[in-house]
Parts: sequence; structure tokens; C-alpha cells
Amino acid sequence: MTTIAILLCLVAADLPPQNGDPSPGARPAVRAVRAGQAVVLDGRLTEALWQGADRVRDFVQRDPVEGAAASESTVVYLAYDDAAIYVAARLFDRAPDSLVARLGRRDVGTDSDRFLVYLDPYYDRRSGFYFGINAAGTLYDGVLYNDDWDDNSWDGVWEGKAVIDELGWTVEMRIPYSQLRFRTADVQVWGVNFRREIARKAEIAYYAPRPKNASGFVSRFADLVGIERITPPRRLELMPYVNTRAAFTRHAPGDPFNDGSTYTPALGLDLRAGIGSNLTLNATINPDFGQVEVDPAVVNLSDVETFFQEKRPFFIEGSTIFEFGFGGARNFWGFNWAHPRMFYTRRLGRAPQGGQPAATYADRPEGVNILGALKLTGKVAGRWNVGALAAATAREFARLHDTVTDARYRAEIEPLTYSAVFRAQREFPEGRQGLGTMITAVVRDFDAPGLRDQVNSG
Repeated sequence: MTTIAILLCLVAADLPPQNGDPSPGARPAVRAVRAGQAVVLDGRLTEALWQGADRVRDFVQRDPVEGAAASESTVVYLAYDDAAIYVAARLFDRAPDSLVARLGRRDVGTDSDRFLVYLDPYYDRRSGFYFGINAAGTLYDGVLYNDDWDDNSWDGVWEGKAVIDELGWTVEMRIPYSQLRFRTADVQVWGVNFRREIARKAEIAYYAPRPKNASGFVSRFADLVGIERITPPRRLELMPYVNTRAAFTRHAPGDPFNDGSTYTPALGLDLRAGIGSNLTLNATINPDFGQVEVDPAVVNLSDVETFFQEKRPFFIEGSTIFEFGFGGARNFWGFNWAHPRMFYTRRLGRAPQGGQPAATYADRPEGVNILGALKLTGKVAGRWNVGALAAATAREFARLHDTVTDARYRAEIEPLTYSAVFRAQREFPEGRQGLGTMITAVVRDFDAPGLRDQVNSG
């Protein structure tokens, strides 16, 4: 594969805080306590740990009355051990029989009472993670980026339980450090925020308020203190797979490529590893995306390509680093124009783009095989967000049979292709400004001259 070396030097003056942004000294502090006992994650706050933990109160409405005190009392507790951080909450409700608890699929929004915790473990005031649960136990999670934006396509490995009782409902969460990214230090300081939604009142309340008429969310988080003597865990996942797919379909009489049954064996390997505490390496050889949710049916009557949400795990992790065109919180390019899409990962592994000669019978693959891919994402030198992705897709052929001449032959319908993208962004003081660059490349190698007239060479 081609090696691309890039040297980018940026010099910028420190700019003053924007109006409405809290200064570091003005932020409230939330303290976590070290857990001296095991936490039974059952949603019930029966452990003595929670009785001695600091209480987080005083939530403020964003809706329906911005700035007013929350209509129902909420108390949040934080604890940690060597492996995970724990979040517990008592959500009082004077009418517990009116709680709305609808069970749904993960990350699918329902009109339910919800509780969410937001974490900024990098403490960069721009990025982070969120974890939530509704009163029925449905989980929600995702990543935060560019201070004001979120993406729920990321699914972390964590636990959460919720229980409804005569006082309202309670929550317990366990979030392993393996799902977070933070720097190695004896004393940790993170950003943290909490959100409560009361469905029947259409009420949304935060611990650290989020104004409607101003930008910035992660930069307004409270400081999470008290976490000491923890280290980022070693992150290494190696997942080989072997599978066989069988298809039994109707077929045309005499079709030499389909007798009604097709068997397709496959094997491959996925690798995920942490490089230091700030970088993550993902690699895959002949990936298997059979577990990915099927795309919705779409009828496209336009001349514009249909864009689907990326759902394949390899491409999801760290994908927000490759977002381009966001110049801060909400200031990006234009009010009514979506950010520029510099590259679209769903084109990797899509259906072959080339046509084929006329023949009585034809057999062409449904998708292009991804031979291998490599991705590196994370932070370096404190304020640099970096990402690099490279992938190679196979040369694909259609098998053809002409009954007039009784000839069988192959026709190239997709060239061997190398795709790459490099992203770098420098954050300036307090994460309020950023300047970045993105470079993309596609290089195709053709065996069939006729395919050059159908697909761009690069």
C-alpha cells in the first residue's frame, strides 16, 4: 500500500473565551468516591457505598421553562474502582404511576422517562461519550464531538439497570475504562454532566445547563474529580471467524451458475488494539459484516446516489474524527447546507460498478470483497485529533455463458482498488477553535481496458 507522509505546522494566537462560556474556575465540581465493596448491578441502591457517596442535586430545566429548577428531585452518585466507573441515580417522582416506560431497541428513541450521563475523559472540552437508560431498561450510548454534536452509531460494552418503585425510579450503571479514552495520570480530572427527561411533562433538565440560545455543550460540563490511581487498561481484541453461507433459490432451467443451491465458505480476522492511552488501531482481513442490521428499503427516483448510515463496526469506531467542515460548535459552512462529505465509507464493499457483455446466463457478485483495511484514530500531543484509514478491495468478475456459441468466459466488472483518507485537526485553547485538514485518495488498477470508460481511474 502507498505510504503517505504529511507534516502540518500551525501557529495560532490564543483567543479569548466566547460570550456565555464558563471559565474553568466557575465550573461546579462533582466528586467520585472509590468503591470499597463490590457493586451488585441490579438497579437498586442498597449498597452502603451509595449512602456515603457525594450527592449531586440541583438540576435545571432546559424545557419547557429554561432556567427553572427541575420539577422533580434527582440525586446522582458516582463511584469508581480499578476497572470501571459507576453511576447511580435516585429519580424521585411524586406520581410514580405516571412514569412512561417503553421498551425499545438500543439507541431507538421512545417517548419515555430517561436518565443520561455524559463523560469527557480526555478533558478536552470538545469530545466525550454518553450513556443512558430509560425507565424500562432500554440502553442508549454514543460519542460526543466538536463540543455540540453527537453520534449514536457507536455501541459500547457496558451495563445499566433501572427499577421503578413507590418513590419514582432508580438507576445503576457500570462503565468499564476499556470503553473510554483518557490520559495516564495519578489524579484524573474529567468533564461530566447529567440529563433527566420526564416524558409526560416534556421536561428536559441538566445538571450543567445547556442554553438554547448559545453554542457549546461539552465545554460547559462540570469537573469530575476524586478519581485517583487508575490506569487505562491494555486494549487488545483478536477475533477470528469461520462461516459458511447457504442460499436456496429459484433458478432458470439450464443455468450453469445456479442449480438452486449455493454454498459460500469464508474466514477472516479482526484486530483492535490500543496504542498507548490515546490511539486505537483497528485492522481487518476479509471482514464479516453478516451481523449488521439490514438497510431500510428505499425507492430512489432521482439522479443522486442514496446515502445510507454506516453500521459496520470497523468503520464506526472513531468515525467522528473524520467529520469535516464543522468549524466549532454550531458554526459550519452554512445554515441550510449539510457539511461536506469528503468520503463515504459505504462505497467500500458496495455492488460492482462496471457493466457486462450481453449473455444468456450471468453470475455477478452482490458486493465487492474487502481484502483488508487498517484504521488509526485518536489524539496525539495533547490537542491533535488524527485519523488514518486505508482499505483494499478485490478485483471482481462476472461469469458469463453464451448458449449460441456455448462459450463461457469472465468479464471484469470492478477493478482492484486502494482507498485512503488522512485527517488532522488542531484544537486551540479550551477547545473553542479548531483548524484541520483532510486528504483522500482512490487508486484503481484495471485489467480490462473497457472498464476504464465506466469507472474513474482515481
